Amino acid sequence: MTKGPVIEAKFPKIYRPLDEDHRYKVLYGGRAAARSWSISRKLLIRGTEKPMRILCTRELQKSIKQSVHRLLKIQIEKLGLSPFYDVQQQGIYGINGTEFIFLGVKHNPEEIKSMEGIDICWIEEGHSLTESSWDIIDPTIRAEGSEVWVSFNTRFKFDHIYQLFVANEPPPDSLVIKASYADNPWFPEVLRQQMEVMKERDFEKYLHIWEGELKQLAEGAIFGQQILDAKRKDLKGFSRMLNIPVVKGAGVCTFWDIGRSDHTCIWFMQRVGKEYRFIDYYEARLEELEHFAKVLNKFDYNYERHYFPHDADHDRLGMKKNVKEQMIALGVKPINIVPRISVKQTAIELARNIFPECYFHTAQDERGLRMERGLDGLSNYRYKYNDEDDVYQRKPHHDWASNPADAFMQFAQGYFDSQTANMQPVVMNNAFNIF
Repeated sequence: MTKGPVIEAKFPKIYRPLDEDHRYKVLYGGRAAARSWSISRKLLIRGTEKPMRILCTRELQKSIKQSVHRLLKIQIEKLGLSPFYDVQQQGIYGINGTEFIFLGVKHNPEEIKSMEGIDICWIEEGHSLTESSWDIIDPTIRAEGSEVWVSFNTRFKFDHIYQLFVANEPPPDSLVIKASYADNPWFPEVLRQQMEVMKERDFEKYLHIWEGELKQLAEGAIFGQQILDAKRKDLKGFSRMLNIPVVKGAGVCTFWDIGRSDHTCIWFMQRVGKEYRFIDYYEARLEELEHFAKVLNKFDYNYERHYFPHDADHDRLGMKKNVKEQMIALGVKPINIVPRISVKQTAIELARNIFPECYFHTAQDERGLRMERGLDGLSNYRYKYNDEDDVYQRKPHHDWASNPADAFMQFAQGYFDSQTANMQPVVMNNAFNIF
């Protein structure tokens, strides 16, 4: 076996535990914490010690330019490992048989599933990794002693990796490290100046970007202004996000986005007087329709009507009954089918227009926790970003946030206001603010 070269490399002290054996190693937090820099060095050094297969992946990677290939190439040069590693266009190969492989999960799921003998999988930009992509990667990395390394800047509370390793008790044998610029002894002065300016001018933004605190709104958020307006307090000190009691006897309408591999999402709205009160939210993935019928029974609201997407009454090959017929058989009725709006921007504008008339339950109870997930979806629903032109497109980005947003838009598109006998938003009063 080829003996590895002698290497001198420095790392921030906070990353010393990376040398320990753990199934999962998760590094997250604020910007300029030298996470990717340290991981690339650690992996390159490990690759010189023995032959390894290292998969470098992320949710989206259409080309090698979107991978950590360039970062590894730079670190190879800095560590003096150019004689050891052969950097090719699509891969990096060590003279001892070590191999670095670069694949995106979304566009190469079957190729990743079929991989054998992966020793380490490095997931960069882990905040973007979806639950379905994690379900592909985790069981694929199954070699004896194999490890999964994840690095990401903190983004949203309901990002799957954040939920899996940070918000909740992480899986067994997990090493989780939060780091910021303060943990980087080589934090450059030019970035320090930028950080100090942001800290002075926009402290909330500073906490997110530099300290790694959770973010509230996505860049390019479609309903960003509407969310901010709902949170803003009026002259009496009230906002439209507050503790909303469920009024017994008042009807509750539900608005659905029915997923297959995606989540099925349901908003629960109670119309009291002239007020649209969103009192609850529920979502689940890979569940049969019977599951959602049971959830509705468990919540035990006084259901008035259920609004389903346009394709819920479409007959499908291999199905004796369509979705609407199945749900009616399960006792979910009456059901309105919301007509399809072919131009997505029209549906978005309808939702924006009615948003100021909506109130949302946000208390720290079971309903509030479910509502938090739905509101986080509305906050994350965003336009696609065009890297080449440095502009946001008018087309929404499709990810997990699309499902709660589409369910909310069923309300904007199809709700029949029986109190005014039409489907138009009504002018609301401030009576609700007494709660």
